[in-house]
Amino acid sequence: MPRILITRTGLITAAGAGVDPVLAAMAAGRSYVPTAAEARQRRSPWPIVTLDPADTPWPAGKLWDNAKKYANTAAFGAVAAAVQAMAGADPVEGATAIASGVVMAVGCSGSDELNEAMGKIAVSAQTDPRPLPKLLYDEVPDFSYIRGIPSQIGQFVAIATGFRGSNVAVYGEGGAAGLGALAQASRLLRSGELDRVIVVGVAPPLSTTMLVAYDREDRLGTSAAPGAGPFDAGRGGTFPGQAAVALLLERDDAAPVFGADASPVELVACETRCTPARPEAISAAAGAALSRHGAVPDVWWAHGSGSVGLDAEECAVLGPLAAGAHVTASKGTVGNAFECGGLIDVALAAESLRRGRTPPVGLLVKPDPDLGDLEFVVGGPRAAASARTALVTSVSHGVKASTAGAAVLWGGAL
Repeated sequence: MPRILITRTGLITAAGAGVDPVLAAMAAGRSYVPTAAEARQRRSPWPIVTLDPADTPWPAGKLWDNAKKYANTAAFGAVAAAVQAMAGADPVEGATAIASGVVMAVGCSGSDELNEAMGKIAVSAQTDPRPLPKLLYDEVPDFSYIRGIPSQIGQFVAIATGFRGSNVAVYGEGGAAGLGALAQASRLLRSGELDRVIVVGVAPPLSTTMLVAYDREDRLGTSAAPGAGPFDAGRGGTFPGQAAVALLLERDDAAPVFGADASPVELVACETRCTPARPEAISAAAGAALSRHGAVPDVWWAHGSGSVGLDAEECAVLGPLAAGAHVTASKGTVGNAFECGGLIDVALAAESLRRGRTPPVGLLVKPDPDLGDLEFVVGGPRAAASARTALVTSVSHGVKASTAGAAVLWGGAL
């Protein structure tokens, strides 16, 4: 089987552009989640992490000027992350372009009309007597379907990268916060269909309707202060966030043409599972991913959403698998980007393996003693010079959600 290498990354969060600002913020104990007072100023009951539009510029040129009229906020983020990941790379052409594909992790088609419609449908479906297919047929605007086939945002990414191979989108709960897209990309590479894939995830601004739907599924946090973060005894819910991320994957037997200057990290495995019960999905995904590597992780980048119930489930299920591992999570620092939080953690975990330092969990002060005997990183970075294996987990939001994903990274000698 070919080895899959993560050779380039692009990341845009509230901390800025790149992985460095996020890791620096985590190391310094800084959170970009607004305080309750800042949330009230925005007339929102929930602290929502937003992006600076300056970090998502639209490319210049006649082609991009013409395409801009079809782009929304999600497209701006996706293109900016892809451009950042490919910065300095030579343009692709010919057979190389055909062997290079795009996989998107998005919440829906990316059109403004469907973003709003799906929030309303998520709420009305709880009580509407119509079967879901009938409800979707009646309520989803036809124009949104046209714009979303196969993935308009993926087409923008293809223009930005020059990749002319498969253009795939992974939507909804099956995406498992982006790891569903990463798993799909891995299959395209291992099967030999493609030599390289750029995986791009984007979490755009959420409408009020969608926030209400998320809050009903699993309570959103209202107080973003130290002691209210993931795995803390005082946690009270997840903090929604915007983000965009791009990961370039290349087969090691296909003469990687975009290899980064730094030593690449291997994506050993990425698995997603959907089961009737959420804990079973978490266990199955992580177990399948770790079985490919055959070793326990040195570092666990947990989903760590801050949900009272989900944090407890995640630790109960994966605690035995991650015994002795340093445990960290990013969502107390940059928020929970529902569509791509798992991809963000893969980018951060890959860089932390290269550097040999594991940053602390954002907003975590007192680990909940009921979560078991886990080595949460608190207060400051933990030296991990000998760390080679990282487990990254992600779970779809909501107590009724039943999809989870897990990725295993190897940062040792390739």
